Amino acid sequence: MTKTILKIQHLQKTYQHQNHPSLDDISFELSKNEKVGIVGANGSGKTTLFKLVLNLLIPDRGKIEFAGGIIKDNQRYSIGYVPEHQQGLENFTPDELLYYAGRMSGMGKEKIRQKRTEVLIWTKLEKNRNELLGSFSKGMIQRLQLAIALINEPKILLLDEPMSGLDPSGQEDLRSLLKELKDYTLLYASHNLSDIDLLCDRVIFLQQGRFLQDLKLSEVEEEIYSIEADPSIEEILTSLPKLKMRQRNIRKGRTYLEFSSSLPSFQDLLDKCKKKKIKIYRFRSRSILEDLYEKYVKPEE
Repeated sequence: MTKTILKIQHLQKTYQHQNHPSLDDISFELSKNEKVGIVGANGSGKTTLFKLVLNLLIPDRGKIEFAGGIIKDNQRYSIGYVPEHQQGLENFTPDELLYYAGRMSGMGKEKIRQKRTEVLIWTKLEKNRNELLGSFSKGMIQRLQLAIALINEPKILLLDEPMSGLDPSGQEDLRSLLKELKDYTLLYASHNLSDIDLLCDRVIFLQQGRFLQDLKLSEVEEEIYSIEADPSIEEILTSLPKLKMRQRNIRKGRTYLEFSSSLPSFQDLLDKCKKKKIKIYRFRSRSILEDLYEKYVKPEE
């Protein structure tokens, strides 16, 4: 039986002088070792949700159960948190911050020393352990934030736009670390759909504080394909009814197609083109998540 780590029931939160709730009747569950992505535009309630889970805010209505009980102050230390931005730490070193984080969560000094070195090696920051953060790149700071969040081996890890502001190299470094967290439960808020697709099992869409859809990625069999091909490709399209056509036009002597399809059906198209010697100039695929993003998120921006 799957163990529920986090259970959110009918959660509502409205700030003063606000015309509508930041969160409006939100309910969902998170199981042990599950990775769930939270997707929504700015103002959709992602950060408010995290603050409520961290017990930094009190909901107007509803409740949050953590590891089988109502969330309490001392349980906050069983939740790791990586924020989008962190300021005011420029004059501290990684060693100091990891020590403070360990002590605040009730760890003994010897355990802190052991775990501190372990997470610094893992995040490739050991050689920087006594340097001030003021000299760190954003990527180094985010890796350190991850180390701080994990030093006491929390039951759940909250990630609030952790890739924001990182260059491609910094994103890849952090992404590689997150992929290694097989035995952690993640709640990951992001606009980056490729990271959600790569790291998460489920995706929850929020819009203006409302719950819109909860999607299990393992149940999504289709992707969206775009193809630029010789016009003779039209001859075989009628024999491929499983391709769900979205766009179809001819420009400058070439046919442009966009359709949704399962991988086997797309492979069938490629095989038929090869047999008929129909030239394909280029093709690309993208996740169906992009469609849902366009549907739920883009109209708000």
